[in-house]
Amino acid sequence: MKRKVLTAAVSAALVVLPVAAMAGVKIGGMAQGEIGYWKDSSNGVVQSQGTNMLDNGRGRLWVEANQKLGYGLTGMAFYMLKINTVGGNSAGTGIDQSPYAPGTDAGEKYVGLKGGFGSIELGNIASPYKYTGGVMWDAFVTTDLQARGNGGMAAGVFGQNGFMMNSILYQSPDFSGFHVAFAYSPENAGVNGSTAASGLTAQHGDYAAALQWKAMGWSVFVARDHAGAPAGTQTYKPYATPVGVANGLQYAFPAGSGNAGVAQNNTKFGVKYNFGPVAVMGQAENLQTSGEANPTRDYFLGVDGAVGHWTPVLQLGDTTDKYYAGADVKVSYVAVGAFYNFKKGFSLYGGYRQTHITGVNAHVTATGASNGTQSVFSIGMRKVF
Repeated sequence: MKRKVLTAAVSAALVVLPVAAMAGVKIGGMAQGEIGYWKDSSNGVVQSQGTNMLDNGRGRLWVEANQKLGYGLTGMAFYMLKINTVGGNSAGTGIDQSPYAPGTDAGEKYVGLKGGFGSIELGNIASPYKYTGGVMWDAFVTTDLQARGNGGMAAGVFGQNGFMMNSILYQSPDFSGFHVAFAYSPENAGVNGSTAASGLTAQHGDYAAALQWKAMGWSVFVARDHAGAPAGTQTYKPYATPVGVANGLQYAFPAGSGNAGVAQNNTKFGVKYNFGPVAVMGQAENLQTSGEANPTRDYFLGVDGAVGHWTPVLQLGDTTDKYYAGADVKVSYVAVGAFYNFKKGFSLYGGYRQTHITGVNAHVTATGASNGTQSVFSIGMRKVF
């Protein structure tokens, strides 16, 4: 009997000790698998079609640690690994090669301090431009149905995907419904001492800022970011190119377009109102690249709500791009679907998306773009833990 009691006590100690050692530390993550049927057509002729299985950038694992320091201060640390739920990302594998398929170490990570003044974070931080409206308002984000890159929202590192590395982020406390966020990169050492650090997603002088007001069911914001691209690879021109289902419709500088060294300034406005369980939201982006006569504009409209376990979603978008001479390229987006939430943390979802491109002329075609329509039917499941 004494032996049993002793064994139980030792077992209990082994359980309690790790918990005590992990006080203030939280581990979480997300996993997602999605099956999509896609079809790309041009002038009524099917160019490509098939099915794929994707993670779409949702899978991730993170560790969060907070420590009370006294004086009303809390020390923070956060480290996220973006992990592909359905497999690797290597070209030619036939596995998730979407624009948002993550590299393992591509996630948000920072060390910071928070108190009555707000919070300060240093590291690979979440851009205020991306996380004000943007991905926070897109119910289909990280799925084949999402708005970003498909005609409803700008993608790219300084659009609605990616993080700002080598940066400092300040967020104010809420004051009468107002909240301010500002991120800036002081990085000027580049790679191996070079100031032309083409691999960086934020460099000296790059910034993102947002002002948001929330009250009485309303949410209103304005956001802006600036990116100077010494080597032309850190900033992405919001221009749609249908390149088949493996890559979806991605926004990027076309190869050989001579855009190295340009700067980009983006401004975004948004309004959202909650009618009880139903939310209606609208967002407009003005994307100006240096040397571009006319800006690109992205418009997004979304409606979603809760009906028992169901969350139905309808999203519309429109992009107008006049970057290329003689071309007035238009990209329209529509997505409709629903989530079924079993219990907190687990859901099924499905829906349909169509992205339609018109106005591509002979010069633009030379960059790899074409007029056409991409249609996607998608179903998936997600676990948050």
